[in-house]
Amino acid sequence: MSNIGKKIELGEKLGFLFEVGFNIGLLTYIKQNNIKQNYDDLYSQDLKQLKFSRIIDKLAIDERVVSDSNRKIIKDWVLFFLQKAFLSGLNFLQEYFEAVGIEKKYYKKLNILYYQCYFHGHNSLGTYTTKTDIEAYTSSLKQLGDIDNIEQYLNQYKGKGEFLKADTLMLVKYKDKKYIISIDYSIFAIREIQDLDNLHSVEVLKRILLKEIAYLRKKSVFASLGLDSKTPKINLSESLASYYKAFITKDKESMKMIQAGSYAYSFYCFLQSQNLLEDQESVNINIFGYSDRGISSLTLTNTEEHINILKTCYHIYTNAREEELPTAREKSLTKIKRQAAKSFTNGKEFFNELMETKNNNKPIHSLTHTEIVDNFLSPIDTIPTEISNNLKLDPKLDLRNAHKELIQRELESDKHYLFLTGNPGIGKTTAITEFLKQAKILDEGFLFFLLFLGDNPFFLLLYHSCLFLFLLFFIDFVYQFSINSFPKMN
Repeated sequence: MSNIGKKIELGEKLGFLFEVGFNIGLLTYIKQNNIKQNYDDLYSQDLKQLKFSRIIDKLAIDERVVSDSNRKIIKDWVLFFLQKAFLSGLNFLQEYFEAVGIEKKYYKKLNILYYQCYFHGHNSLGTYTTKTDIEAYTSSLKQLGDIDNIEQYLNQYKGKGEFLKADTLMLVKYKDKKYIISIDYSIFAIREIQDLDNLHSVEVLKRILLKEIAYLRKKSVFASLGLDSKTPKINLSESLASYYKAFITKDKESMKMIQAGSYAYSFYCFLQSQNLLEDQESVNINIFGYSDRGISSLTLTNTEEHINILKTCYHIYTNAREEELPTAREKSLTKIKRQAAKSFTNGKEFFNELMETKNNNKPIHSLTHTEIVDNFLSPIDTIPTEISNNLKLDPKLDLRNAHKELIQRELESDKHYLFLTGNPGIGKTTAITEFLKQAKILDEGFLFFLLFLGDNPFFLLLYHSCLFLFLLFFIDFVYQFSINSFPKMN
């Protein structure tokens, strides 16, 4: 795609190649499985114009790389991103179709009505420029049949946030249902030429791995964000437009998901304008922000509530300010401080003092702020009379023991499942273990499996390992129980 007049950084160039590799993987999967499609040989003709050696040479010239050893490093990294993206794309559609309940044996009922991607211009790093954007847009739209006044729609939908700018856009039909898939890509790993280390070095690979682990450890629960339309009252605020630029480099997947949502909304509006979607037709809309480190996705339908969410994505992306990153972050920080200050007594003064600490050269900062919190109940406080009366508890009980008694009641009831939640230190684990220590429970026997999880990927690895061992133990337990409990057959 064209970015005339804009200086393109190395990370963005490799991002273009990631997009190219991913789309090649998608197209390969479609061809391998003989899925019906409308683009014929459109993209195979484009791919014939891409030459790997020319891309390497162009990147080396742009980054002023002269030595053969450094050119070899560039070649390895380009190949790495292309292969990684290709394999990601190759697996993506299979996983997607499985997720929406379409088995491989039913692929013959699939029809890809529209597939949009680009291999010319900046996506080829300037090595394939004989095809213009308008030619690419026109050839893509021809998949949808004859469109009257096509020039009008080309002008309308080629701007920022409009669907003709999408990295990958698909309209898939399966039986009487349609699926819109919009994907926007980016990469984290490389920003400057100095980041390109020798991929054949064990120390470099180790450093890359540790960097990836550190990234995963510091991400919040909103990393690899996945939202499903079955979740009630999902919404996005249009005010996110003012934060979009500030966080686009540190929260790529979520920001790219919003960008993909903008394209999906634009495409949906275009399909409706062309009467390519019937009024009562069921449409699934899936938007993805995809990077070399993670994925954020949003699953929607064509209900009014969900279309409004896409409309909000469109508003956020198209109204995001074009400003320098430090300026955008400073403005966002000011807004955050202003809103956060409302949550504290004398919040403005508190935050001014807090921000002043960064100007201190001292290794340890000291700041005191006092708040009085009403209606707060600690675990050792006596429960309020209203609670004791409503729950029929001894009014002399403290919160911890009242919580314990309620758990005991539920565990001794006929209910099969208990969902237990509460603040840290309230006594959840203690209440369970006290219940299990009762003589009648010990005589009956039990299997107690407890695992604490966190955001740390090592904990996730531990979880899967423990789960595997637990399953092995459980299978052995059932087997031993069965052979000891039932008479042997002659």
